[in-house]
Amino acid sequence: MNPATESEVPSYRVGTFALVRRQDDVLLVRPHRLLLPGGPQSLPGTLVDVQHSGLGVVETVLRRLLLTQLGISVSEFWLVGSHTLLAPGGPAGNATPHLNLIFGTDYCSGILNPQPLGLKSAIWVPRSQLRQHVPEWLSAALFELEKVVPPSDREVTARVPATGRFPWRR
Repeated sequence: MNPATESEVPSYRVGTFALVRRQDDVLLVRPHRLLLPGGPQSLPGTLVDVQHSGLGVVETVLRRLLLTQLGISVSEFWLVGSHTLLAPGGPAGNATPHLNLIFGTDYCSGILNPQPLGLKSAIWVPRSQLRQHVPEWLSAALFELEKVVPPSDREVTARVPATGRFPWRR
């Protein structure tokens, strides 16, 4: 290969995925093309153009993907997991290393509406059902999400009992 061609072909790929939490549920999708290991269920996400990494596009790409493919918007992102893998089908049939970053976030609004061009299906799954029989990377990300990400204000206010008939009056 000549030097110009080598610089155009990335030596690795970066995948970004969203671990979206809604109260006690987690969003799982079934994409047409799997990017994460561990079975047919996955997290919403995509591969990012390495040339533009570091320019703040990861958050924009994930927000746009969640809105266009699923019809939902989310709060801020927190890095809750990462892992590497060798994905088949790189240049000249070689395996390409992938660095997958998993960002935890809370669901804000929208009606879950998976678009058939990008996904086969999407479903909210209770976290209690994800304690067993999930890939190690997902189990670790779920643990980190529970540990690092504080509950949203809606969850906190939902747990605080109202005092009296009209709690806003004193």
